[in-house]
Amino acid sequence: MKNKRLISAVLAASALFTLAACGGGGSGNGSVGGSGNSGVKDNGSINVMLLETGIGTDFLNEVADDFYNETGITVRVNSDALIDEDLKNSMTLEDGVDDDIYMSGLTYNWIDWVNADTIEDLTDLCNEEYEDGSTINGKIAPAIQDLGKIGDHRFIIQFTYCPTGFVYNQDMLNDLYDKGIADSNVFPTEWDKLVKLAKDVSAADYKYNGSKTYGIVWGATDEDPMDTYKTLWAQGDYSKYQEYFNQEGELDMNLFVNDENRKALEALYDLFAPVNGASSTSVPRMLTTNHTDGYNSFLRGDALMCFAGGWFESEVKENISEDTFNYRFAPVPALEGNEICVNINYPTEYFFIPKCSKNIDKAKQFLKFIFREENLVKMHNAVQTPLAFDYDTSALELTAWGKEVQNVMKYKQTVSGSTSLYYLTGGLRPEITGNVFQKIYNGQVERDNLTSLLRTNYDTKSGGNWEDTKGLVAKYEEKFRSKGLIK
Repeated sequence: MKNKRLISAVLAASALFTLAACGGGGSGNGSVGGSGNSGVKDNGSINVMLLETGIGTDFLNEVADDFYNETGITVRVNSDALIDEDLKNSMTLEDGVDDDIYMSGLTYNWIDWVNADTIEDLTDLCNEEYEDGSTINGKIAPAIQDLGKIGDHRFIIQFTYCPTGFVYNQDMLNDLYDKGIADSNVFPTEWDKLVKLAKDVSAADYKYNGSKTYGIVWGATDEDPMDTYKTLWAQGDYSKYQEYFNQEGELDMNLFVNDENRKALEALYDLFAPVNGASSTSVPRMLTTNHTDGYNSFLRGDALMCFAGGWFESEVKENISEDTFNYRFAPVPALEGNEICVNINYPTEYFFIPKCSKNIDKAKQFLKFIFREENLVKMHNAVQTPLAFDYDTSALELTAWGKEVQNVMKYKQTVSGSTSLYYLTGGLRPEITGNVFQKIYNGQVERDNLTSLLRTNYDTKSGGNWEDTKGLVAKYEEKFRSKGLIK
C-alpha cells in the first residue's frame, strides 16, 4: 500500500525480528541477526501485510525466523488496522497493491477479486505434497474444506477457526452461588437455566465492583446476538440449516420460516427479557456499541457474562492483569434438549496472494512453510485459539484461557457458509436483517409474533434483491466458466 507503515530504519539498525502486537502497526523482519544464523545466504525478501485483529499480529514471529534460517528469504511483516478499507478498492485494480501476501478480514470480497483477475490461484500450491504426503488442502478443517473455492480452484486460505460462545466470570458465579442468587456455581449447559441465571442476577441487588451487575452484556448489534442466534438455529436441524446456505435458483421459504428458526429467536427473546422498552437482563445501552466495549464492560464487573469467541483474551489483553478475575469460556447451552453445538466464526481472517506480487513463488513458498504441522502448533500457541486445519494438538502449550477454548472444540461444530455463488455474492447474507435483534432487545415485537419477522425477512430477500443476485451470479458464472474455473 502507498501509505504502508514501515520501520525499516529500526530494522536496519537492530537486525531483529519484531512484529507489532494488536494496535501497534509496525513491521517485523526474519533477518540474519534476528535468527542467530549468520551462515544463511540472503535470498531476497517478501512483504506480508496483516490486518490488526483480535488475534494480534505477532503469531508469525517465530515461523518467519525459521523460514529465513531455512531459505534465506527475509519476511517483512507489517500490520494495519485499516488495511481492509484499502483492499476493497485497490484489489479491484490490476496493480493496486504492493505487498506479496495479505491477511484480510474481507470475508467475501475475494470473489470480486477472482472476477477482476487480481488474486492468485492457490490450487497448485494447496495440492503440493509435504514430505509426509499431506497437502494444505488435505490439512484444512473438514467442515470448511470445500469453502474458499470457485469450483475446484482455491483462492484463499482460512487462518483461524475460532469457536464462539460465552465468556463468564467464575469468581462472580461462585459468589452468586454462595449468596443464594445462583442455583449453581457451574455454568449452565441448558438454555432455560442460562436464562434463569441471567434474570436472577439482574433482578438481585448485587454489586460486584460497586455498581449494579447484570446477567449479560452485549456489544455490536449485528455481531454478538447474530452468532448466538445462528448457533441456536443450527442446533435445531443442522442439515436444514446447511441447506439454507446452499440455495440456488429460487428461495425456499421453508428453509427460513420454520420452527427451528422461530425457536432460536424466541430463545434470544427470553434471554433479552425486554421490559419497558429495554432488555432487563443486559447492561443498559451497550448493544449498539462496539463489541470490545462490551468486553471491557464485562471486565469491569458490569455483567456475569458476555458473548465472545476464542479471540477474546488477545483482543482485550491490554485490560487484563494478574488481578483480573477468573474468566472462563463455555459454548452456547442446548435449547430444548438439542445437542450443544459450537458455532465456528467463519469466514474470518484469511491469507491470499495478489496477482501483481513481484515475488509470487517466494510468497507461495512461505505459505506452504507456515502451514507445516509443526508451524501450525507454533502459531496456535501464539494465538491460543484453534486454527482452520486438522493437526495434532497434543503438543500444544496452552494458557488457562487456551485450554478453555480448546476444550469447547469437543462439541459438535457448526459452520455458516457455502460454495454457492448465490451465497458468495450476498443473496443469502446476512442471515437475518431488519434490525431484528434491536427490535427484540427493545421489546418492539411480542414473543408470539416473532415469525412475522422471519416472513418479512424472507419477503425482503426473495424480492428484487434476489433478482439482482440472480443477475450478478449469471455474470460471474459466465466469467468463471470462460476462465475454466467452473464447468
